Amino acid sequence: MVEFNQSTSMSNVLILFSSSQLGGTEKSLTNMAFVSDDVNYTLGTLDSEGPWCDLVRANGFSPMVYGNHNFISLVIKLYQDIKRLNIDVVYVCGLRASFLLRFLLIFIPKTKLIHGVRWNPSTNTLLDKSFRIVETFFSWLVDGWIVNSKVTKTTLLSRCKINKNDIYVIYNGVKFPSNIGSFSERPIEILTVANLNKRKGYIEYLKNISKIIDLVPNIKFVFVGRDDMNGLVQKKIIEYGLNKYVSYEGFHSDLSKYYKRARLFVLPSLWGEGCPTSILEALSYSVPVVAYNIDGIPELINNDQDGLLLDIDDDNGFEKIVKLLNSDNNLSLMGERGRKKIKSEFTIESCVMNHKTAVNKVLSN
Repeated sequence: MVEFNQSTSMSNVLILFSSSQLGGTEKSLTNMAFVSDDVNYTLGTLDSEGPWCDLVRANGFSPMVYGNHNFISLVIKLYQDIKRLNIDVVYVCGLRASFLLRFLLIFIPKTKLIHGVRWNPSTNTLLDKSFRIVETFFSWLVDGWIVNSKVTKTTLLSRCKINKNDIYVIYNGVKFPSNIGSFSERPIEILTVANLNKRKGYIEYLKNISKIIDLVPNIKFVFVGRDDMNGLVQKKIIEYGLNKYVSYEGFHSDLSKYYKRARLFVLPSLWGEGCPTSILEALSYSVPVVAYNIDGIPELINNDQDGLLLDIDDDNGFEKIVKLLNSDNNLSLMGERGRKKIKSEFTIESCVMNHKTAVNKVLSN
């Protein structure tokens, strides 16, 4: 059980994840809970053991893992823990998890429910359609929504008809690194940190890499993330003849060594982004970012200032990467601007304070 503070005057908040994988959502909110002094956070997952559990334990705490039980036992255990710990707010991430909690908390009426929405559910995918249906018809069972981009708030307002006063925009926060190494000594290495799945656009990105290496032959691309595509990306790397230029490093919880080496960061996501933690981490290490102009990404990148925003239908957009790599001074300036922006707007401390404010407002309502 994770109990960060014991003061009874503090709000007791259970952050409950649907997954035990370690993505940007789990990483950002868990680190936020670790450093909070004003809210008593407890961390749990509806999944079984996974990398997220390792992160929690590495920081000296024990996660509440409900996925080891069958469904009935899970519901009973969760109900008992919420009552036993006197939880004021359950802050749940994940559509199915939030659906379960809506009905469970009917039996614990004093406990409020916040649904954390970490992507922009605006597409016609089954997940997004299901999300919009659930929020449209069952929003009366939720006390507040925390989203990590303004565009997601707009989607909830326009397509789910949720009251604007119940939606709180809180961007992810990252730990600000003090030692980032020398930018001028970094190799010509382009980093991508994202789990390998269709939404992240890796296959399309590889086709663009084939064009870039003809113009920058000494370049190297590094992919870091969990493989959710059963080796398809690795097969395409070989099929396209890119194995000398592209290295897939697998999943790593500590990414500092990769950010310190990167000269540029590329996130080729095609849809469904809110506030990617990887973008904020890259900028904090003075690494300029290239990404598509979709969802919440334009809220993080100032085009031509600390990165580049590409149109998703521009087949020649990645040629701008070559131009950028040929200008070391411009790259360095972009990196400096990005690092300053993170320090002033996207620190883990600001994330802590904004969550405290949102939790207090939900409780006061």
